[in-house]
Amino acid sequence: MFRKLAIIALATPLLLATVTPAFAAGELVLTFETSDTSYLHIDFDDKPMVQASSVVTGTGGDTSQVLKVVRGTASWAGTTIVSDASKPVIKDGFLTVTGKINAPKAGVNLMMKVENRADNTQSVETFATESSVVGWHTYTWNFANQRAGTGAFNKAFTYNMASVFFDFVTTTTASTSGQTYYLDDVTFASATSGGGNGGAGAGGGNTGGGNTGGGSGSYTATATLLTFETGDDLGALDAAVANSDHPQGVFGGGSAAIVDAPAGGTGGKALALTKSGMAWTGLNAILDTTSSKRFTTAGHPIVSFNFYSPKANSPVAVQLFQGTNMIQMLKSANQGWNTLSFDFSTSSDWSPSTIYDKVVLFPDFQVNVSNPADVYYFDNIAVNGSVTPAGGSTKPVNAVPATLSSAAPKVGGTITVTKGTFSGSATITYKYGWYRCTAVSATPTLIAPVSSAKCTVIAGQTAASHKLVALDKGKYIRAMVTATNSAGSAISTTKSSAKVG
Repeated sequence: MFRKLAIIALATPLLLATVTPAFAAGELVLTFETSDTSYLHIDFDDKPMVQASSVVTGTGGDTSQVLKVVRGTASWAGTTIVSDASKPVIKDGFLTVTGKINAPKAGVNLMMKVENRADNTQSVETFATESSVVGWHTYTWNFANQRAGTGAFNKAFTYNMASVFFDFVTTTTASTSGQTYYLDDVTFASATSGGGNGGAGAGGGNTGGGNTGGGSGSYTATATLLTFETGDDLGALDAAVANSDHPQGVFGGGSAAIVDAPAGGTGGKALALTKSGMAWTGLNAILDTTSSKRFTTAGHPIVSFNFYSPKANSPVAVQLFQGTNMIQMLKSANQGWNTLSFDFSTSSDWSPSTIYDKVVLFPDFQVNVSNPADVYYFDNIAVNGSVTPAGGSTKPVNAVPATLSSAAPKVGGTITVTKGTFSGSATITYKYGWYRCTAVSATPTLIAPVSSAKCTVIAGQTAASHKLVALDKGKYIRAMVTATNSAGSAISTTKSSAKVG
């Protein structure tokens, strides 16, 4: 549809072979109370993320727990509230959903979308049968009447995921962004209650305390390192597509395999993830199916791993889950091998007492897939105090040439160089040099000026700016940027400035 952030609808917790799941017959009602295990709340929006949801108590005369949603920036910003393979939210003969909403203004379009969480081409969207009124009111969504331009209900499809959109398809304005809505008692007449939610979420709006019970004595926190080498049975589970029977692995349409690691890493094997599906393709890297393990503690709040990116400035996200509660951290990776460390103690959303039992990784997070699909590599995924070894380094490579700021330089003025963009393993440092030339060079180069450019070094000039002096008059100025890391250096020399007046 329109969605740039999507819900990853996978990985219902694995059931023990001797246990039969029990589902009570009757309606599925999302009450958002402490005892309600059926809901989730994962937000999607444009960048930056503004859409944000949380469970609160006592709002507008309602003394129970309700879902608070702060309206995002994009016209299509929304929140997914249920995603469970065991719960069809609509089906033939049961096409209505009701819910209580506290709206801040009247006349707003209130939309709901239901879809197959494994195939988002199977979806139905509809507006509530009436526009909003101020304050609490009960609304009905009738999926027999789909939104104009979208697909109709198909009884052959399975619809097991639902998302809500407040003030949908509006012109994005400051008055739209930031509006606060409240949602409660969402009733899906076709569904069965019971069971639980699995899967990872792409968004970053779902936070919360989660399960703080049990104490550290009830949950093990074993130091764990996924190396993907022979004998790493836990790491081997990642080389599969995640589903309800096999929750560890790749979701979002990608694929994974254990292969020889690219040169420059720590050697041996690594997990290759081909991002061939959705922008939110990711990896359920480690998860607990026994309700006995946790993956961060007060003493060990770090998740780290070696990561190979085929391109520069690639966003990498890590999400920690406890049930449906999620927190997220994001970092940018350089081209080549990176050693990434996510210290969740620096996040205000993280709690050392919460039993986070699932670690989800996203390569090139929320960036559309390329054609052909890019391949990303994970190695040495560490939790609970295990240490990710430092990976090899990739020397800098210039991707965008350095440029000069002044189109008409004059003596007494200042000319500044913008360093451009370099890929390569962190940490990259930059040095600057300046040249006074008598010949014009119309294109940037990846080397220092050659003799035919008739350039001389401007002594003592090592900053990113150069103040033009009398000796520069009638000459052409060039700047050279040198990017250096532990693996080597790369150069970008600008083309010539105009003649200095």
